[in-house]
Amino acid sequence: MKNRRKLGLVAASALLFSGGANAAVINAAGQSFDFGWSDTIDGATIDATVNFLVESFAVGTATTQGTAVFLVTVANNSSGAGANRLVSFGIDTVTPDLARARINDLDGELDWTATLNSNMPGGFGRIDLCIWEGENCAGGSNGGLDEGNSDTFRLTLRGAFTSAGITFTEPYIGRFQSVGVAEESYTLASPPGGSVPEPGPLALLGVGLAALAMRRRRQAS
Repeated sequence: MKNRRKLGLVAASALLFSGGANAAVINAAGQSFDFGWSDTIDGATIDATVNFLVESFAVGTATTQGTAVFLVTVANNSSGAGANRLVSFGIDTVTPDLARARINDLDGELDWTATLNSNMPGGFGRIDLCIWEGENCAGGSNGGLDEGNSDTFRLTLRGAFTSAGITFTEPYIGRFQSVGVAEESYTLASPPGGSVPEPGPLALLGVGLAALAMRRRRQAS
């Protein structure tokens, strides 16, 4: 299947954001953080959201790691041509570094897994936290959350957390499979501008030709 990088849409509430890249700071119970993806691809309407509700946050000590517990709700409201399954999603940068991530299923609907430092297709490379249902973070095995469905699970993160909290920094990435008429795989990023696409061969050639032309003009002047 082909991979294509598209831009989605993100929203967040009850959290702090810094200038430049959007960053959500988690440091207290009761905070809520949302992100999602919205796009139209090959006859399909992609519409999926993820909500992180902070159940508890505890800083580490000299002998123990800090702990953050989230109630995570994933909803896939996609429609149109194709199955449009959400197979994985992740956060590009988590600060400080995570030591462990664990998921406890609450309703028995799906078996999600959380992994650290996983590779996300579509040119994103390694991301700090990936949550997936299938073979791995890249998808596969016909797993994932089907359109029109939702799931809820508990996520526990451990690390050297201080009172400054944990920072989630964009982009927030979603992997979809069996999308649209051609039932291809797509990797979406949110928010728009959350990441810079890698230039393709034609773009690189264009940059090279422009630089050569500029050099010749300078030599002729």
